[in-house]
Amino acid sequence: MAQSGRFISFAQNGEDVVLNRVLGKLPIGTYVEIGANHPRIDSVSRSFYDRGWSGIAVEPNPYYAALYRAERPRDHTIEAAVTSSTEPNIIFHLIEGTGLSTLVDAVSVDHASQGMTVVDVVVPTIRLDEVIAMNGLGGAEIHFLMIDTEGAELQVLQSIDLTKVRPWILIIEATAPGSPIATHAEWEQLVLGAGYQLCLFDGLSRFYVSAEKMDELAGPLSYPVCVFDDFVTIEQLRLLEDLESANATLDEVRDLLAAANHAITDLHASRSWRVTSVLRKAVDICRGR
Repeated sequence: MAQSGRFISFAQNGEDVVLNRVLGKLPIGTYVEIGANHPRIDSVSRSFYDRGWSGIAVEPNPYYAALYRAERPRDHTIEAAVTSSTEPNIIFHLIEGTGLSTLVDAVSVDHASQGMTVVDVVVPTIRLDEVIAMNGLGGAEIHFLMIDTEGAELQVLQSIDLTKVRPWILIIEATAPGSPIATHAEWEQLVLGAGYQLCLFDGLSRFYVSAEKMDELAGPLSYPVCVFDDFVTIEQLRLLEDLESANATLDEVRDLLAAANHAITDLHASRSWRVTSVLRKAVDICRGR
């Protein structure tokens, strides 16, 4: 179902809608997602990808990384965990079918205590500055950097010098996994000290803008999703498509029913029907009707 220009939101909390206010008019752009998770479900970058953008997706979950490679071939998918550790590998606490997998032991223990199945796997590590450099983005425009690593945001930020690599916008998950408890105090100074200013906290993530782009972007990024944003969520769009399909099927059934009724009417009006009416009545009498 065509939406004639309406922005289609895939993100879980409307982060992509907020970004679209300032980035929607760019014909193409570049993003970096750390903890990219699923290439469609709850994806902040998916709508931008569908509009021709591309970027880097770093995801240590082998299943999701494979999905990225299959569904989003323009993106460079890196199957690793971003961390400041000098060790080549790290334990990744994998919770299949969710976006809750984490590097943080305490978070993993908490999920296990809630009955979730946690499988520990060994994954390679990489620094964020290495991710940027190996993709030739050191001096390039990065329009937004998304960090969603289920409690490991500090480790990610410690692996890059944001005074040298300057994404326009940072979106960093800022609450404890599965909780509204704020966690930004442990890493925010790294962001502010690098010349970024907080524009918005949407209840889940904090949006920061570089000093260079502050005058241009801060205003439109200062408020959460609202009625003035012309968008539809992917869930709403699919429901509308299902409704249209159901209505089309209903119209077909109505047409068939009308044709059947017309045929019955024609049959009743036919000469043979009238001629055999006496015989049908006799049969009904014999059957005791």
